[in-house]
Amino acid sequence: MKWVLLIASLAMILMSFFVILFIMYYQKRRFEEEKKLNDIEKNYNRLLLDTALNSEETERRRIAQDLHDDIGTMLSLTKLSLNQLNKMISKNGDEKEESIMKKSQSLVEETILHVRRITRDLVPTTLERFGLLEAIEEFIDKLEEDNSLIISFHANTEEFPRQGQKLELTLYRIMQELVNNAIKHASCSKIEIVLETNDRFVSLRVTDNGVGFDPEKIKENNLAGLGLLGIESRLAIVNGTVQYEKPLKGGSSALAQIPVMPLSENKPEPLHPFRRERVNI
Repeated sequence: MKWVLLIASLAMILMSFFVILFIMYYQKRRFEEEKKLNDIEKNYNRLLLDTALNSEETERRRIAQDLHDDIGTMLSLTKLSLNQLNKMISKNGDEKEESIMKKSQSLVEETILHVRRITRDLVPTTLERFGLLEAIEEFIDKLEEDNSLIISFHANTEEFPRQGQKLELTLYRIMQELVNNAIKHASCSKIEIVLETNDRFVSLRVTDNGVGFDPEKIKENNLAGLGLLGIESRLAIVNGTVQYEKPLKGGSSALAQIPVMPLSENKPEPLHPFRRERVNI
């Protein structure tokens, strides 16, 4: 009986051991399957976002091309016709008609400038040709022409290295959105843009001295607008993050960070028409 009880006890212990092993193996497999499903879902959502944003950029290019080829050409022809008509009116010497003609010419020229500005905003050609630094500087110059804002821009390197096309476009669109939000909603007079890079991350910080906002309350009450959601969507595609802060001196600050892409994905930087090559002596 002792041997029978001993063998039975050992059998039960072994059976319990195998049952525990099976449960642990089953839970491990289940965890791995759930992880795979989450990864698939995450990659699928990222692919959807990427496709949507690519479609948006494609539509921007199409609209910009139509504006440039159709509306721009028609306005240029209208300007030529007005110039010819102005010469005919000048010969007659009618001051009233000449005044109306000059006003019409001025309106057409202003419309042409607006069409060009909208086209450049839709497709940042400077970004594609010369890089992020030049594109941000051009964007700031345009804003300062039409507003009484003081916008400062700093980078931690004079020769900012070219990044991947998707990374540069993401940072540029985020910068646009943050600056436009500050102008529309923050009632600010100063905006500071800081662009930094290191071996791991490219960082973009936009700070204003406006009324500010509490990012935690916006998240809790689901009050985030399309602009903030669009920023998070763009960053999700490139594994980036964004943090909103309230500076002690007031206003608001947003910090976007994106991991640096491999060098193989970077494009070589073309020569800038206004930049002289450095000569090492």
